[in-house]
Amino acid sequence: MRRAQAIISIEGTDVTVDMSPHLLSLSWTDKADDELDDLQLTLEDRDGLWQGDWLPQYGHSLKALIRAENFRSLGQEELDCGEFEVDELTLESSAEGGDVVSIKAVPACAKSSLMLQRKTRAWADAPLSTVAADVVGPAGLDLLYKAPAIVYGRVEQRQESDLAFLQRITKEQGLRLALKSRLCVIYAGQTADALEPLELARGQMDASRISFRRTLDGVYTQCVVGYSDACTSETTEQAYQPEVPPTTGKVLTINKRIEHPAQAERVAKAELRAKNCQEMTCSFECMGDTRLRAGTVLRLSGWGQFDTDYVVQQATHTLSRDAGYRTSVELVKALDY
Repeated sequence: MRRAQAIISIEGTDVTVDMSPHLLSLSWTDKADDELDDLQLTLEDRDGLWQGDWLPQYGHSLKALIRAENFRSLGQEELDCGEFEVDELTLESSAEGGDVVSIKAVPACAKSSLMLQRKTRAWADAPLSTVAADVVGPAGLDLLYKAPAIVYGRVEQRQESDLAFLQRITKEQGLRLALKSRLCVIYAGQTADALEPLELARGQMDASRISFRRTLDGVYTQCVVGYSDACTSETTEQAYQPEVPPTTGKVLTINKRIEHPAQAERVAKAELRAKNCQEMTCSFECMGDTRLRAGTVLRLSGWGQFDTDYVVQQATHTLSRDAGYRTSVELVKALDY
């Protein structure tokens, strides 16, 4: 028998037993790249417990885990949703439905110095990995750096929050940044797309709906980055075209401040990837699947010319009293550059 349960703790105390009889739904959205995850709990509250003394306060820590039994095979699986802080509390009351309390939470790092304080400082002759570690360390985050070694002659944080600064400099280098609970991950998109795919065939998927889209609108054959070389001050261009480009014939032109040709090539690839991954997209909803996380590579087959490798951009895991455990995902095409 399939069964799923939400394991919840608030301020370090396991409240699963007290909360379970009242829990109407738990929804966790796992997002890729610069966007932050979110978590929402919806509680039936006819006895007024959750709008009274049981109501958590702003900033209280909240951890959630989905425990699924016998879903794809016999046995137990767990999906750790991470660590959050309570950010919004709502109460809805009606004569028909009674009282319903909703608790919305954001990743714990969102309420740290990463977002709340603007700073001005600079680094000289420092690797990007060192700069990132200096930024996230005081906020209590560990750094996982999975990108090429990049050394700055000089880089400045100019009246920016730490998160905005990191997002800017990683994007300028053609890299991605993701914040997951107490971890900051910096990585190259090409490396992520090349991960071993999870194969899902049409006859093996328990999908209640699936939708594909193919388009060449906004898709480019080549990217040209125009920049002024930081060393020579000469204005030049760096072009990048994949080995098997889309046949649109359109050229994406970008003008940016670039330090050297290697950075220009990384930026050209990243800008082209951001556009061309939209050439093929897919979304579906299925029985709860703990394997589906942001960044997971899926190899879909059984849909003819829509078959390819996709990357999960967003996965929403919902556990509800009415529908049980369900997962919905949004996918973009995986690219080899």
